[in-house]
Parts: sequence; structure tokens; C-alpha cells
Amino acid sequence: MENNSNVAETKNSHGEMIGEVKTFEEYKGAGVFADLLLDRTFKKAFNPDSQNKVCLIALLNAVLEGEIASPIVDVQSRNKEYSDGSNENRTSIFDLHCIDSAQRRFIIEVQILFQKNIVNRSIYYASQTVVAQGQRGKKYNYELNPVVTVVFMEFNVFADDRYIRRAKLREINGSCISDTLNFAFVELPKFNKPLDELETTLDKALYALKNMKNMTQMPKQYANTVFELLFSTAKLAKLSKEEQKMIDEAQKAKWDEYAIHKAAIDSGLQQGLEQGLEQGLEQGRNQRNREIAKKMLLKKKPIEEITEFTELSEADVLAIKASLGQS
Repeated sequence: MENNSNVAETKNSHGEMIGEVKTFEEYKGAGVFADLLLDRTFKKAFNPDSQNKVCLIALLNAVLEGEIASPIVDVQSRNKEYSDGSNENRTSIFDLHCIDSAQRRFIIEVQILFQKNIVNRSIYYASQTVVAQGQRGKKYNYELNPVVTVVFMEFNVFADDRYIRRAKLREINGSCISDTLNFAFVELPKFNKPLDELETTLDKALYALKNMKNMTQMPKQYANTVFELLFSTAKLAKLSKEEQKMIDEAQKAKWDEYAIHKAAIDSGLQQGLEQGLEQGLEQGRNQRNREIAKKMLLKKKPIEEITEFTELSEADVLAIKASLGQS
């Protein structure tokens, strides 16, 4: 069985799973396949304008099963139509835009670092794609083509153990009222099926996305499937020196982002622990002084002496005295 992951996982201050920082040399692992969750590798492996479109179609159909009116049969890039989302120098997010033969618009995103408002962000950008379909003029009849957003995340957002959730505009009872906005969110840290338990196309797709960078060869489970092409595309030995250099730089940048992110989290946790400890000690001191004040009041000690000895305020001492029924 292939090793599920070289990367230990830890929780940040929000409770989401993030990758434990390692050196670039450790991260690179066997050095056989590039990480599919890098901008350049992902876009090459799932290029809608190359033979690899079969991988993208299989991935999307598996992730969106039951949520779109009909299976995707063909796709092509729509980067010329909508090109503002991608930025290859930005390691926290990248995206790919395509359109299928049914004129459905697809936004495929990979989020590497925790995004607090990931759902709202996805709604915002999907809505922009809906608005972009509008035609100026009085006779526009609002015939909108569906917009489908798929987000792969290397962190967890939702509280339960489900690694995929699909959503669209529905009534409270669950009946769909519109296909205009469709969403699928995939939390990769929650997908932990071992290699020998992979059954569905979705299983194989998510396992490859999460683990290919740690593999030394293509597992037999992928033989005679469309995802054979993923392994061929991501094989480092087949890449040009320029491509290898770019991927190496992207891998280093990804771990730099993780390192910075984790350092900030660790610093915040440490600060929180220190603040919590100090608050606890202060509460303990206050409680102890209040108990001492009670004993001194029962012995009829003067208020001035009690405040000086316990460092409690006069108001606090008088309140304790009243609670004892003393006038």
C-alpha cells in the first residue's frame, strides 16, 4: 500500500487541519511525481484544451454526481472570457475556468491555506459569473446558464466528518428551485481512505490529488482508468528542465506559505496560553483574597485593615460583608 501522506497534520487556532511544515527536501519525497495541488501541475493535469480534458471531465462528473442535470461530455477553457481569477504567483488560491457543451460555466478552485469566509467568497465570485451573462437592453429575458463552483481545500471548514458537500438553491424542504448556482466543497484532509479501499471514480480522483506527490509508482488501481494520464502528466522525469524549475519554485513557495501560516498560529496559541494562564492565576488570587476577607470580617477586623491585607477594593469587602449578613 502507498503511504497515505508524508505530511503530519495539526490543528490551527480555528480547529482546522493544516499541513505540518517540513523542509523542501522532505516535502519533495521520492521526487517521482509533482504535487497535483500546485497551480502549474493542476492546470496541466486538468487542462480543458488538451487530451487531459478527460481527467477534468471525470473529476467534475464524480464530484458533482447527482447535482447537475446531465453528465459533462466535453469542456473547453473560458479563460479569455474570464481571466481575472488566476494568479500563478499566489500560492493560497488558484483557479481554472471552463465551459462545457451544455454552456454550463465551471469555476474550479484549489485553496491551500485557511480562508475564513470560503463559502461566501465562492458565492461572490460565482455571482459575478452569473452577472457577466447579462445582456444590455430592455428585452433581456434572464435566461442564465448554470454556474458551477468546485473548491478543493487543504484544510477543514465544516464541523462534521463529511469530506464533500454539494449545494444549490433549494427550498427549505430540499427541492431545487434553480440550477443557476451550484457548489461543491471538498475538504481533502477528511478524505482518508487507504489505497486498497478505493472503489469509485471520486475515491481515485481525491486519493490522487492528495497523495500523488508521495508515490513512487502508479498504483494498479489506476490502470485502465482515465487517471492513468494524470500520472504520466505529473511525472517529473517527463517535464522539461524549465517546468521542473517552476514546479520546484512553486513547491518551495507553498511550504513558505505553510511555514508563515503555522508560525502565526503557533505564536497566537502561545500568546493565548500565556494570557489564559495569567487570567487563571489572577482569578485564583482574587478568590483566595476573598476567602481571607471573609475570615477577617468574621473576626471583626476593620475594613481598612482587610483592604490593605487582601488588596481588594473597599466596595468588594463591603459586598462580602453584606453577603455574610453583617451590617
